Amino acid sequence: MGAKKKTTAATTKAKPAAKKVAMPVAAVAGQPVRMQHVGTHRMGAVQTMTLDEAWEKLAPGFRDVFRLTFQGQEDKMKFPYMDYYTIVYNFCTSVTKENGSNYGVGSGDFAAMSSSTLSPDGPPAKLSGRIAQFVRQHLTDVFQADMQSRCGNDLLTQYCRKWENFRFSAKVVHGFCIYLNEHFLRRKSEFREQEIYPVYGVCLKEWRDGAVAAVQDQVLRAVAEVITADRNGDITSSFMVRTVVDCLVDLGLTLDFSAQGGTPSPHNAKKKEKDPNQGLQVYQKYLEAPFLADTRVYYDNESRVFLANNSVANYVVKVQSRLKEEEDRCMKYLHASTCNKLIKTVEDVMITQQMVRLRAEFMIYLAGEKVEDLKAMYALISRVPQCMDELYNAVQTHIRQKGLEALAKNPTAMTEDPRLYLDAILEVYDQCDPLITESFRGEKEFRTAFDKGFHEFVNDNAITQLAKTSKKSSEQFARYSDVMLKKGAKNLSELDLENTLTRFMIAFKYIDDKDVFQRYYQQCLCRRLISSLSASDDAEASMITKLKAVAGWEYVLKLQRMFQDITLSTEMNNSFKSHDPSRRNDWKFEFHVQVLASGAWPLNPGSMGLQPPVELERPLTVFNEFYTNKFSGRKLTWVYPNSRCEIATNCYKVKHFFMASATQAAIILQFNDRDIITYGEIRDAVSGNMSPPDESLFKQILVLLLKSHLLMINDENEKVDEKDITSNDLEIKLNLNFKPKTVRVNLNQQIRAEQKQNEDTANKGIEDDRTATIQAAIVRTMKMRKEMRHQALIGETLDQLSRLFKPNVAAVKKNIETLIEKEYIKRSEEERDLYTYVA
Repeated sequence: MGAKKKTTAATTKAKPAAKKVAMPVAAVAGQPVRMQHVGTHRMGAVQTMTLDEAWEKLAPGFRDVFRLTFQGQEDKMKFPYMDYYTIVYNFCTSVTKENGSNYGVGSGDFAAMSSSTLSPDGPPAKLSGRIAQFVRQHLTDVFQADMQSRCGNDLLTQYCRKWENFRFSAKVVHGFCIYLNEHFLRRKSEFREQEIYPVYGVCLKEWRDGAVAAVQDQVLRAVAEVITADRNGDITSSFMVRTVVDCLVDLGLTLDFSAQGGTPSPHNAKKKEKDPNQGLQVYQKYLEAPFLADTRVYYDNESRVFLANNSVANYVVKVQSRLKEEEDRCMKYLHASTCNKLIKTVEDVMITQQMVRLRAEFMIYLAGEKVEDLKAMYALISRVPQCMDELYNAVQTHIRQKGLEALAKNPTAMTEDPRLYLDAILEVYDQCDPLITESFRGEKEFRTAFDKGFHEFVNDNAITQLAKTSKKSSEQFARYSDVMLKKGAKNLSELDLENTLTRFMIAFKYIDDKDVFQRYYQQCLCRRLISSLSASDDAEASMITKLKAVAGWEYVLKLQRMFQDITLSTEMNNSFKSHDPSRRNDWKFEFHVQVLASGAWPLNPGSMGLQPPVELERPLTVFNEFYTNKFSGRKLTWVYPNSRCEIATNCYKVKHFFMASATQAAIILQFNDRDIITYGEIRDAVSGNMSPPDESLFKQILVLLLKSHLLMINDENEKVDEKDITSNDLEIKLNLNFKPKTVRVNLNQQIRAEQKQNEDTANKGIEDDRTATIQAAIVRTMKMRKEMRHQALIGETLDQLSRLFKPNVAAVKKNIETLIEKEYIKRSEEERDLYTYVA
C-alpha cells in the first residue's frame, strides 16, 4: 500500500513546534522506509498523551486494516496513514510525570533513555501489549470461529488465504509503528538482552500462538492428505502446502527481526551463531517432525508390500524412483533444511531396514557377475555408507574364491606349464575387472577389495599348496616370462609380445615374494642371454622397464648390468678377433667368449673341474693372455657348466650338428680317435679327480648321451640308467648308425642334479639376499632417525620391505640382534627397548 507524503506534521494544542521531521511512507505492501531526522529543535511546549488516548485514536485504523484485508477488500483501504504514524510518534515522545520517573523521551535524545522507559511497564511496552491484545482478540473473533467448521482442501484454502491477508495487515500496522519499532523496542531489546518483538513480530507471534495452535491438527492432517495423495500419483495443488510451509517458516524467522527482511538485533544475532536451527523451530515442531514420522510409516508399509509381490530388482528401481520423487517434492513445497532429513528417512526405511534382502540379492548378482544389476544395486546401497563394508568384504571374498576355483582345476598341469597358470589368473582378472570399473564405477574401496582378494589367491592356491611353499607362485611367474621372452616355435609379433608383457605386469603386482621372482627371472635371463635365445632385445628392455616402474630401480640394477655385459662382450670379441690374427690361423672353428661380472650374474663354476678338450686348449690360452694384457688385475674364471659347443659330424651319411655343453663336448670329442672307450678312460679325460657327488653328476651327463642313442653300451635300443654304469671297465661305444630326425640335434638337456643344484642355489641366494635386505633397511632407518623404539623400528622396517617380500617379525628381531653384535646400532642401558645408531 502506498501513502502520499505529508508536507507538515500533525499540529498540537500548544504553540507550533519548531521541529520538522521527514515522515516515512509505506513503499511497497506496507514495508516501511526508515525514518530520518531532518533537524531537531526543542518544542515550545510538551504535549502529553496517555496510552488510552493513543489507542482510542489508533484502534479504528487497526480494525479497518484487518477487517478489509480479511474480507479481501484491500483496494478500499482509505485512511490517513500519516495521522496514525504521528499518533504513535507523539505518544512515544510525550512526557508524563509519575512518581518522579520519566517514561518518555523528548527531542529524540535516545541515548538518555532511562531504565524505567525501557521497563516492561514503560509506554512503548504497553502500546506493544495493547496491539498484541487487539490482534489476539481479532483472531479469536474472525479466524478461529470460521476455521473450526472446515476440513481438507477447503481448510487449507481458507488457511492460506487468511494467512496472506493477515500478513499483509501486519505489515501495514507495522508501518504505522515504525517509530516505536526503531527507537524503543529495538533499544529495549539491546538494553535488556531479551526477546522484544517489533509490531510485525508481535502480530506473527499472536498468529502462531492463536491461529496455528487452534487449527494445527486439522491443518497438518490436511497437509498430510495432500502429500499422501501426491505420493500416490493423484493430482494435487502443491501451492497450498508451500504456503503453509512458508507461513511456519516466517513465524520462526521473522520474530527475531526488526522488520521482515530487516537486520536481527545484536543479542539475537549471537543466538543465531550458536544455533543454526534458530528461527525454524515453529516449522520443525508443527510440520517437519510429523511429516517425517508420516513418511517413515508410509514407506515402511510400501516396502513390505512391494517386496512381498515383486522382485528385488524391481524394488531397487522403485526405491530410486521414490528418492527422486522426494527430492523433487522438497523443491516444490518443503523447506530446504528438510531435504536431507527426508532423504535420510527414506533411505533408512527403504534401504537400511531392507539390507538383509538387498544383501542376499547382491550376493546372487555377484555370483552371476551381472554387471548391470550390480550397478543398479550399488547405486542404491552406496547412499547408505554404513552398509557398504559388507559389500566390500563380499567382493573380496568373491574374487578370492573365483581365483582359487580357477587354479584348482588342474594344479599339476599348471605347475608344469606356467602359461596355464598365468592364463588362468589373467582370465579371472578379465572376468572380474568389469565388476569394479562398470558396476562399482571404479570406486577406490571396491578396487582395494578387488586387489586384496586377487592378492590372496595369487599367493596361496592349489599350486603353492602342492609345492608346499608360497614362493612357487613367484617362480611360476618367472618361468612364464621366460617362455614369453624366449625364442620358440610360436613367436609372437612385437606388438603382441608387448601386450602380453603388459598383461603379465597386471598380475605381477599381486605377488608377495617379488625377490623370489627376481632371483628366478635373473637365472632365466642369464640362460637366454648366454645362449642367445631372447626373442627380442626390445622386449627384454621393455620388460625391465616395466619391472622398474613397479618395484624400483634397485630391483632391476643387476638385470641392467647383465645386458651391459653382453654388449661389452660383443665389443671385446671383435677386438679379440682383430688382435694378432696369425695366432688364429690354425683354428678350424669359431671361438666366442662372454666376459660377465661375477656380482651380477647367477653363475656357479661348479665343483667338478673340467679338463678342456685338446681342441680348446690353445684358444683358451690365447684369450687369457689377451684379457690379462688388456685388463691388469682382473681374474677370469671359466664357467664350464654354462658353456656350450656346436659339434659338426663327419661319420654319418648326413652331416649333423650337435648342440652340447662343455662337458658333453669333452666326452664326444674323445670318440674322434676310437669308437669304443671305457667309462674310466672317459671320466679321467674329462676330469682327473672327481668327488662322489661330482661323479654322480658326470654319470647323469653321460646317461643323457646314452639315452639320445648317440652313445651306447650294448645296443642302441636298450634302456639305460645311472645305475647301469657300475664299473670303470664298462665299455661305451659310438653309435655309427645314429639317425636323428633333424640335422641339428640339441643334446644339452638340463639334468635333475643340475636342476636341484640350481634350485638349492636360488633358495640359498634368496635367503642370503633377504638377510642383507633386512639389515640394510634397519641401518637405513636408524641412520635417518638416530634413535628409535623397538616397536617403531620393526614397524618401519616391515613397511619398507613390503614392496619386495613379507618378512616375519622374528626375522627382523634376529637381524636387529645381529646388527647390535656388529656394532651398527646399540641398545640403551636405561631403556632396553630404545636403540641408538652408531655412526
